[in-house]
Amino acid sequence: MLIKIQKKVDSITTAIGAILIAVMFVVIMANVVLRLIPNVGGFKWYMEFSQYANVWAMLIGAGGIAVSCTNLRVELIDSLVERFPWGRKLTRVIIDVFLIVFYAILTYSGYELATRAKQAVSTMPQFTMGQVYMIFPVAGVLCIICGVIHLLVTLTTKEEGGEVQ
Repeated sequence: MLIKIQKKVDSITTAIGAILIAVMFVVIMANVVLRLIPNVGGFKWYMEFSQYANVWAMLIGAGGIAVSCTNLRVELIDSLVERFPWGRKLTRVIIDVFLIVFYAILTYSGYELATRAKQAVSTMPQFTMGQVYMIFPVAGVLCIICGVIHLLVTLTTKEEGGEVQ
């Protein structure tokens, strides 16, 4: 059941990230076309929107990376621990624990930032910077959940032939 949840969360985060990137692309392309039309000039907020959409897509995509453990690895460590039947599982558990701690710090720090940034500096209509910065605690909680899911999958699966299934 955990593996099904893991795959579903990975699919959902990938889809959300892809949709955000696609919307960003459409807004940028629409702005390019609108700038060419006299007396229209395009959107004033397109650049800021594209930056925020990109950040949201990447931080939500980090949840997919955390749940599927497709983060960057050090090949030397993987080759050293693969001789031991428990080595790969141990390194994945250590990575998951450090990721969970990192995302807990990100969540707390992001929440502090979002609650203190109440100024309306954003050029996007009706958004304060505090609302924009809410991505950090939202994505942090998502990534913590994803890290815990992967940690549970790692701890509950049996190793066959040196590979964690």
